Amino acid sequence: MEDLLKKTLMDLKKMYFDYQDKVREFKRKWSDICVTNSQKNYDVNVMSALIYFYKQCGMDSRLLNKYLGNNKINNDGFGVTMKAYITKDYVQKFISDNAYLDDDFLLGVAFFYDEQKLYREDGAREDNESLNTLLEELLGYDSLDAFSFLQGNANPGRILVDIASKIPLLNYTAYAMEPDRMVVLQLRALLLQRIQEEMTLGGIVQPKSLVENKLFDRILTMPIWRPSTKVMERFPERPSISELGIPESKVNDGEWQEILFNFSLLERKGKMVTLVTNSTLANSLNSNIREYLVKNGLIETIIELPDRLLEYTGIDLYAVVLSYGNKGVKFLDASQAYTEQRRRKDIDVTTVLENLDNPEICRFESIESIAREGYNLLPKRYTLKTNIIDGVPLGEICNISRGLVISSKELDDFVTDVDTGVRYLYTKDADGDAVDYSQSPFIDVEKLKRKFTLLDNDTWLLGRTSPFRSNMLYVEGNDKLIANGNQFSITILPKYKNQYLLPYLALYFNSKAGREQIERFAVGQLIKSLSLKDLKTLKIPKVSIEKQKEVVDRIRMIETEIKTIKEELKTLNKQKELIVEEEFSIGNTC
Repeated sequence: MEDLLKKTLMDLKKMYFDYQDKVREFKRKWSDICVTNSQKNYDVNVMSALIYFYKQCGMDSRLLNKYLGNNKINNDGFGVTMKAYITKDYVQKFISDNAYLDDDFLLGVAFFYDEQKLYREDGAREDNESLNTLLEELLGYDSLDAFSFLQGNANPGRILVDIASKIPLLNYTAYAMEPDRMVVLQLRALLLQRIQEEMTLGGIVQPKSLVENKLFDRILTMPIWRPSTKVMERFPERPSISELGIPESKVNDGEWQEILFNFSLLERKGKMVTLVTNSTLANSLNSNIREYLVKNGLIETIIELPDRLLEYTGIDLYAVVLSYGNKGVKFLDASQAYTEQRRRKDIDVTTVLENLDNPEICRFESIESIAREGYNLLPKRYTLKTNIIDGVPLGEICNISRGLVISSKELDDFVTDVDTGVRYLYTKDADGDAVDYSQSPFIDVEKLKRKFTLLDNDTWLLGRTSPFRSNMLYVEGNDKLIANGNQFSITILPKYKNQYLLPYLALYFNSKAGREQIERFAVGQLIKSLSLKDLKTLKIPKVSIEKQKEVVDRIRMIETEIKTIKEELKTLNKQKELIVEEEFSIGNTC
């Protein structure tokens, strides 16, 4: 036991990866037993922990049963679950048959083996080591000799193991939505306490079981994204939110409810880090919460992270640092700070931390500046400041309408084979270099019985959702069209037609400068969208009409040449196919 206490987790981790052949053999043996006993079985990380505790209990099953039920983890459900599990005959036999295994091997598997299925079924967010590292760095605990730590919505225990390996005097508390199922986390916590006697366990519990007057030096939480009402009911009804000055009735977002609940447990000199989604920082429904937090100096830093950090979700994620006494907020766009892996991206943590200290990259915005942006907290809103000095808001010179919002089922009722003279534009019709409506269906406008904009002149179409395609619609003859709800139709107001060319505006929003303006205002989780209100604020450069004509004419010449080359290529491909078919046709071969 003395030797085990001297072991570091880094040593155990290295040993675990050195013994991969042995781990696979151990896994195979347990899998064979599970096949013949098709009940709910835990994986080898749990079995390794149970074997280790069995050995520490003198290989006495009764003492192991007593140890697991002594409330060391401060969770009755955990004790009941484990005691019921180890009474199964085949589980008891596997534990006793494998007690010969070395303690270091058992600890290595218990701490560092993770099945992929765990992350899918339990929604764990800890499977990207680079993300874990960044969140831990943002907590800023390196200067502390000891601290109390609350991990909200904890899962398999990777973050716990990492932090415990650096801070021996750790007072650890965690909550999970269903802690009786979070067996891996709870066993790892017990093992850590066994190895590092200085570590204190405050419990792994449900949110309602947290001690009300207990505050923490550091808090890390990954709230449930898009939580159901059932999930949020598991949080205490105490006025944890209203204590911050926000009436519960004003909280319309489940993510913020969980974040505010955690923040109410933070020491005045403490620091909290949370991982949120795009809509949490920009949704109009919770702008009052963001306003309160910014005005009261409770948000320190917001970082936009690279996409595809987690293998099983494509949601864009943002790290938010909360603390007391801030005079403004630091915004960092770290979406490009990554290294590409086979199925996901890893954060370049060193670059992100360096950029946080670089005022040319990381923008500090005052409370007044954020107020002018309507308390929208997306980093690109501030880091992608437009370079246009002499610009005009699009809404000032253009008429902008959103297309017809209609469900697929309704559309089926309105589409007709009869030539009504009015076609309905699908999003895919604008996917190319220009809008092609030759295959767009006719629609019976008499059945619509709702307002719509009829397009009978050349129009600029801009996608309302990512990738925000910007194309010209050239209407031929007496054709008439209706844009769909995912498109904005834009025309220049009559009094500005001698100052601006519509094709020039469409080209501008295909440029880097134009795209960056759109990105500043784009909101959404999996699919980003642009509101009509924000679109009208986008600025366009003031350029002479002569210069606009020159650019448009040059582009049209190039597009004509591209079209000619494509036709030539098409002809050459047909000639190639003809030669092959003639050469190998039946009766023409030897």
